Amino acid sequence: MNTWDTPEVQALGEERLRLMREAAEKCKGKTDMERLDIFLEYGEKLSRGGQLPPEEQKALLAAVAASMPKEEQAQLAQIMAMLGL
Repeated sequence: MNTWDTPEVQALGEERLRLMREAAEKCKGKTDMERLDIFLEYGEKLSRGGQLPPEEQKALLAAVAASMPKEEQAQLAQIMAMLGL
């Protein structure tokens, strides 16, 4: 099953899915620092109206990770673990 099609990600709603796909597309071919800037920019857009609940944060990160090459997914998993996510 594609990460974008999981129930957790689908539960985020159409607008958030659109923003997440847009952010994932912008991240392709970028350096880690460039990706961080994109995450920060889109994180603000995604959390308008209040902070995302932990379940939605995890779904968002899973969807973003799915768009990355395997070695970068491992790095993101390490960062998420360090942040307690």
